[in-house]
Amino acid sequence: MSATLGALEVLPTLTTGQPLSVLLLEDSALDAELIIAQFEEGGLAIEAERVDNQADFTRALARCRFDIILSDYNIPGFDGLSALTAARLACPDTPFLFVSGALGEERAIELLKRGATDYVLKDRLERLVPCVKRALREAEGELRRKRTEEALRKSEERYELALRATSDAIWDWDMETDTLLWRGGAVEQVFGYSPEELGPDVGGWSRRIHPQDRERVLASLERAKESREEHWQEEYRFLFKDGTWAHVADRGYIVREAGGKPVRMVGAMQDISERKRAEEERQRLLDEAHQRAEFEQQLIGIVSHDLRNPLSAILTAAALMLRREDTQPWQAKTAARIVSAAERAHRMIRDLLDFTQARMGGGIPVRPVPCDAHELTQHVVDEARTAHPERDIQVSRSGDGQGRWDSDRIAQVLANILGNALKYSPEGSPVWVESQGGEAEVVLRVRNAGDPITPELLPRLFEPLTRGSGRLERSDRSIGLGLYIVRQLVLAHGGTVEVQSTAADGTTFTVRLPRVPPATSVETSGAVSRAG
Repeated sequence: MSATLGALEVLPTLTTGQPLSVLLLEDSALDAELIIAQFEEGGLAIEAERVDNQADFTRALARCRFDIILSDYNIPGFDGLSALTAARLACPDTPFLFVSGALGEERAIELLKRGATDYVLKDRLERLVPCVKRALREAEGELRRKRTEEALRKSEERYELALRATSDAIWDWDMETDTLLWRGGAVEQVFGYSPEELGPDVGGWSRRIHPQDRERVLASLERAKESREEHWQEEYRFLFKDGTWAHVADRGYIVREAGGKPVRMVGAMQDISERKRAEEERQRLLDEAHQRAEFEQQLIGIVSHDLRNPLSAILTAAALMLRREDTQPWQAKTAARIVSAAERAHRMIRDLLDFTQARMGGGIPVRPVPCDAHELTQHVVDEARTAHPERDIQVSRSGDGQGRWDSDRIAQVLANILGNALKYSPEGSPVWVESQGGEAEVVLRVRNAGDPITPELLPRLFEPLTRGSGRLERSDRSIGLGLYIVRQLVLAHGGTVEVQSTAADGTTFTVRLPRVPPATSVETSGAVSRAG
């Protein structure tokens, strides 16, 4: 047991009956028995270790496991002052009492000055137990005081180390005296001011807040004081000593009395200029990217729109050539190629215009009118059969097909999906088209055989500029906007579109349309489009 731990165990031994551990330096066996008997008479159980020479005393001290040390002053070959000195070196916190036959007053005072706790004369042994109890209580109090001081020292040391480690300017505001103290050296290292230059009150700080921020910051601080809040924080510009402005984040903790009155505030001010510059640069790049994207989309829209007129002229001229009776076969073949190419370009331009309108936030407009989904489906299939007479397109219908939709746009949805099914399926395989009327919705399905869509592509299939992985002829290639526009049109009608693709069942696109689109879907189709 160390001296420190022994002292801490003092009062429990007195109150619980645990025996005191006593080191007794006494050369007289009779005197030792009298001393031990005095403890028994006083009701204190002890475990005494008696030594009678310097060597044994020194060995016992080395263990330092005693609650108290009792020593005679006169020991053959060893004096009491030497014993006291040795004990104070080995066990400085353990109480040391002299129990001696005769001690002059001057000598007793000298021993007390040298560190003895007390002394008891052998002809007054009735004082022994009270002196021991008092010595143990005092030792415990002294040890607690030392531990408190040590804890405080370590706490202050941690605080000082934390101040050195942080780049924050730590401040402590006594609101009752309006005294502002700056802690640590960060305020000088970061902002350039010594605490003396900032002054002893809040005014020195507030005068250096940017004029455009000062009223807001001080008003915020006042609101925090008047409220029941414990925390306050603000961001503002603060003047460096060199005349430049820093962006700072300032945080404070408010200490209040029991009634809620604020009496103290402790906080930290941090320079966040680099973070602000990074945020501003990031925002600048985002703004530039947004402006560039808007310009590109506007350009696509303008060019696409302006290409329609010459393209329409080409289509009209080619159609007239095909209708002339005197057209030579080679001329008819050339005119047919012109019509086919112009129609493909027309579809691309339509897709570009729809894409631009959707991405610019206006959405693709839909104008629902009463129509029949079965008839729309049949119309789209008939056109596909005319364009692809060699393909087998099978149609089935069931239930009621009536509803309110934009017939041109739903036909565009079906034509796009059916066109993809014909492109990405083997030439000799059929394509199945189904329109099914349910209680509150109509379901349109298009299924084709062939290789499945790859798992990597499937989640991105409805994103713009995404194409399937099948090998197409050059004349069949698109710009990859069709399925994106399909999804936008279906969403504008308040519906959903999904795709499933496996090697066993092929690829199936499923469109679900409510019979009556929600009013919000039609009126805010732009918002729906942006969500896509």
